[in-house]
Amino acid sequence: MPLGDSLGHLRKLIGTARPDSLAVLSDHWTQVIGARLAAHCDLHSLQHGTLVVATSDGAVAEQLRWMERDLVQAANSVLGSAEIGAVEVRTDSR
Repeated sequence: MPLGDSLGHLRKLIGTARPDSLAVLSDHWTQVIGARLAAHCDLHSLQHGTLVVATSDGAVAEQLRWMERDLVQAANSVLGSAEIGAVEVRTDSR
């Protein structure tokens, strides 16, 4: 089995996304979420198909939770594949 295929298989087994997925999303974050919300939240991680977003604002967290379906669709559109199935929003104390 070629090394690239082996790494892809291993990545699926341990639940990590493509190596560049988080970087691609980060580069297009304002496009995915909108400028107003992008100013109040950060991408945290992407594992097992769940995009984790962190914010220190409870109102923003609630809005992100309501927007989950749209966020998943926009993020997958930017990635060009259906890597994300859910969004988890965490409230932190930046």
